[in-house]
Amino acid sequence: MAEKSSILLYGATWCPDCTRASRFLDEHEIVYQKVDISEDPQAALELERQTGKRGIPFLVVGDRWVRAYTPGGGEFPAAEILAAVTLDE
Repeated sequence: MAEKSSILLYGATWCPDCTRASRFLDEHEIVYQKVDISEDPQAALELERQTGKRGIPFLVVGDRWVRAYTPGGGEFPAAEILAAVTLDE
């Protein structure tokens, strides 16, 4: 499934949930760009401004911000991510 390249993944290299989200997107052949908030303080501020949180990972699909993790270590939100990225086709 090839997707538009307008998808951004806000995360950090030290974040295990971000690694899982990247792997998931790669396995589904979803084209995206990474935004590392630990290397880009402005990106961290934008994440917090848009979502009210600094929790990562978050996807930006078009103008929608989609949480790519479940707070508290719950089940990975695969269905929600796929629904968000396929709406952008």
